[in-house]
Amino acid sequence: MKALQIAWKDTLTKIRDWKALVGLLAAPLLISALIGLAFGNLAFGGTEPPLSNINLILVNLDEGQLGQNYVDVLTSEDLGELFQLSEMQDLAAARAEIESGNARGVIYIPANFSANALPGESNPGSGSASLNLYLDPAANISPFIIQSVVDQITAHINTVLLAADVTVNQIVPQAAALGPAMLQLEPLLEAELQPENFNFETPRLTLSKIEVGEVAESVDPYTYFIPGMAVFFLLFSMFDGSRSILLEESRGTLPRLMSTPTPLSQIILGKMGGTFLTGLLQFGVLVIASSLIFGINWGSSIPGLVTIVVLTVFAASGLGSLLTVFARTETQASVVATTVALVFGALGGSFFPVQNLSGVVDTISKFTLNRWAMEGLTKLTIQQASFNDILTEAAVLAVIGLVTYSIALIGFQRRFVK
Repeated sequence: MKALQIAWKDTLTKIRDWKALVGLLAAPLLISALIGLAFGNLAFGGTEPPLSNINLILVNLDEGQLGQNYVDVLTSEDLGELFQLSEMQDLAAARAEIESGNARGVIYIPANFSANALPGESNPGSGSASLNLYLDPAANISPFIIQSVVDQITAHINTVLLAADVTVNQIVPQAAALGPAMLQLEPLLEAELQPENFNFETPRLTLSKIEVGEVAESVDPYTYFIPGMAVFFLLFSMFDGSRSILLEESRGTLPRLMSTPTPLSQIILGKMGGTFLTGLLQFGVLVIASSLIFGINWGSSIPGLVTIVVLTVFAASGLGSLLTVFARTETQASVVATTVALVFGALGGSFFPVQNLSGVVDTISKFTLNRWAMEGLTKLTIQQASFNDILTEAAVLAVIGLVTYSIALIGFQRRFVK
């Protein structure tokens, strides 16, 4: 009971400070709006996305010239910085790279691709062939770029093949038959080069796009940036709330409170609980405000949203308490907390999607609470996931909160017991 009273008192003190309210509520919304206006088009489907080294896999089983044409274009100097192309022979292994997040797309050119498309002794007339394009539906930009490039290559080859058909199958035989009547070649060409003489609607080469998973829909940039800023500023407020314990220690308020009959554990839990309640209030107001101002859809699963929000605040307040318990002074706590908040924000996806992270950086980002909070919120807001879909993220956040709170509580008790 005492812990709840202390927590409620600290929460009321916090919300009465209008300067703090501006920092906790207005700043995340304002910065989200500015980022969305400045970079939203570029980050979520603009015409000039600042991307490079998109991981692309080519499975070319064709031994003919047409398959080699795709290789030549994709490895050309013009596309050298856009794609990080690797070649494989196993389609199943290549698709597994997409599912594991190591590749954004796979171009599959089957065996006898050239032989089926080009006329020959075994394939008289106009043949046809098809290639498959496998894309990562979890990516927002890369699939559109990959498909656009492959479409352009395919369209160009179709144009060349069509021109060859016109020359070989139509003009040359007619010209040979004319003999002395070559003077009549121009009317003949005009008569032959008519749309009804060619099947323009059935190209020789066809491209089949296959999504490896569910198709990703277009994303409103605010739907990503506002939750990202909410988690980012939550860390600052949680760290600031935890540092208030050091402030009360330096001012002598905490020792006086400890001289009362209230158990030390109740006092510490109350202080940590006040930070937790402030975070819940902050995040809750941001959810409501962003829905009214920006029209953000926070998902169809209210239980899922409440669970992720509560556990994110729980993990953030626990982490703030843990960092504070090992700090010697308020200044030291402030420097460490600010550094951790910035690093977690950059690696955890508060500023930009982490889908293009790879290797060691991607592994490190999974140790940040921002990463798990953003993955849970992104599933709810962008993918419209259900409660069961965010259980993994919820479990990780709960573990982070339990571990950090437990260590912080033990640390505070040892620190203040003289």
